[in-house]
Amino acid sequence: MPNLGLLANMRPYLDNTRIRDWGGYIGMAILGYVQGIDTIPRSTPGYVNFAFYLASVVLYLAFSFSVNNCFDHEGDKLGAKLSLNPIASGRISVGQGIFFSGLLGVSGLAFTWSFFGPPAFTIYAVMLLLSGAYSTPPLRLKSVPILDMASHGLFFGSLIVLYGVTVTGGFNAFTVPLLLSVYNLSLILELRNQIDDIGEDTATRVDTTAVRIGFERANTLFYGLIALHMAVLSYIVALLGNIILTALTGVFFLGLAYYFYRMPNRDKFLLIMERITPLVYILFLLKLVFF
Repeated sequence: MPNLGLLANMRPYLDNTRIRDWGGYIGMAILGYVQGIDTIPRSTPGYVNFAFYLASVVLYLAFSFSVNNCFDHEGDKLGAKLSLNPIASGRISVGQGIFFSGLLGVSGLAFTWSFFGPPAFTIYAVMLLLSGAYSTPPLRLKSVPILDMASHGLFFGSLIVLYGVTVTGGFNAFTVPLLLSVYNLSLILELRNQIDDIGEDTATRVDTTAVRIGFERANTLFYGLIALHMAVLSYIVALLGNIILTALTGVFFLGLAYYFYRMPNRDKFLLIMERITPLVYILFLLKLVFF
């Protein structure tokens, strides 16, 4: 068994989970959970159930980022990610990282089985398997074009939301468009990262979708996914039942699309969408919980 030295120094292991990168995924988890309930919890059992749910999500995210660092350390040595990967910087070994990642995954499975039952456990297990397969040889889906994005959209997108919905058991008319929206958003974020990393991935022979189709086609695909995302968000707003809000949303998105068609700027476009998307989700949650 690797000598972890956990009691002496936990910091490298915590750093290996990249907690600072969790924000958006915690938001997806909360979105899925709240989507499945009728009202905000106002009793101790409701708070406890939500706390247990978040604990399982924390274990999942910690596993996913930790196992990714275990098998990306060679590439991370070449770029700006060196300081974010304790394995690449030599603070812990690959064996220690793999052992710690496995411990997180097993703990998450045990936790989910104990508190949430078979349906939620099954989704959680699929999330772990896809997340592990994304980074771990021999499958290493992140190096398989198309499957890299398709799997990322699931384990770091729609399945996180579906897990929350399954825990609470509240499927409704918003569930499918919400899952599609989050899945597509995850594809956009993954493709953005792939475009930014084309040089590093080419140097380390990581055959991503962006590397395979080239920068220009990847950029075109990026804007196509953004257009689809705006369409799905517009549909979610329409489901809220406010005609004026729906019309304003449509006009805004059309204007935004025209502006960036005339003056393309991928990073600025994505930044605006990253600000707008949570606003739409918040409107949806307010409608669901309070009206």
